[in-house]
Amino acid sequence: MQTNAGRQLFRYALSAILAAGFSLAGALAQEGPVRIGGNVAAANRVSWVNPVYPPDAKQNRIQGTVRLEVLIDKDGHVLNVTPVTGPAELTQSAADAVLQWLYKPVLLNGNPVTVLTTVDVNYTLSQ
Repeated sequence: MQTNAGRQLFRYALSAILAAGFSLAGALAQEGPVRIGGNVAAANRVSWVNPVYPPDAKQNRIQGTVRLEVLIDKDGHVLNVTPVTGPAELTQSAADAVLQWLYKPVLLNGNPVTVLTTVDVNYTLSQ
C-alpha cells in the first residue's frame, strides 16, 4: 500500500511541477515586441555601420532624416526595418546600414525580449 501511496504522491508532485512550469512559461511568453524609445535603443547599440550617401542623392543635393521602425531580436540583431519618413532616395541606404547594427539585448524581468523602436539616420551634404 505504501508503494501505491508513493506513486500517487509522485504523480501529484510531478503534475504540480509541470503545471507550475507551464504557468511560468506562459507568463514569460511574449505576445509581441516591446516598444522602446529611440534614446534607449541608441544607448544599447553595440556596433553600427555608417550609411553610404547615395551618389545620385548627393549629386542632386538631397539631404534629410530617414526615420525607420526597427525590430530587434532577443539577441540584439536587427531583424527588420520599415521606413517611416524621409527622402525616398535615402531610405534604402539607411535601411542597409541599420540592418547591420547590433544592440545589447533588452531585458524585461531579467529575460531578453524582442523590441520595436525607431531610429533616425541623418544625411547632410557635409558627409
